[in-house]
Amino acid sequence: MTETVSQTRHSPLNGREFIDQQIADARNPVVLFSLSWCSFCRAAKQLLAQIDVRHQAFELDQGVFLEPAVQQQVRSRLAEITGSTTLPQLFVGGESLGGYTDVAAALRNGRLAEVLQAHGIHSTLPAPH
Repeated sequence: MTETVSQTRHSPLNGREFIDQQIADARNPVVLFSLSWCSFCRAAKQLLAQIDVRHQAFELDQGVFLEPAVQQQVRSRLAEITGSTTLPQLFVGGESLGGYTDVAAALRNGRLAEVLQAHGIHSTLPAPH
């Protein structure tokens, strides 16, 4: 199950604080920062859906994220944390797993199953050995 949020709030949003809060939110331990038009972002969402991982997706090209100051803060903070300026960016339990190619590699080598299991997150992946 995916919950996609475009943040349509009317109150000012501090993009840096927003990123930090979402990554640290234990209620939603799997967080994907995405763009609605991006094929790699769609592939990341499909991968998570295929393994039945409930996640929170934030579309950074919609709603309040379109405000230039918010967009700059959000993208800057993600780059500081991940070392990458590309999207998507996936976090599990506060840990950056990278973009789509990183997550796909983690799926193939078993690291994704390990990280999900370590955080008590349900998936249809076989338990790591």
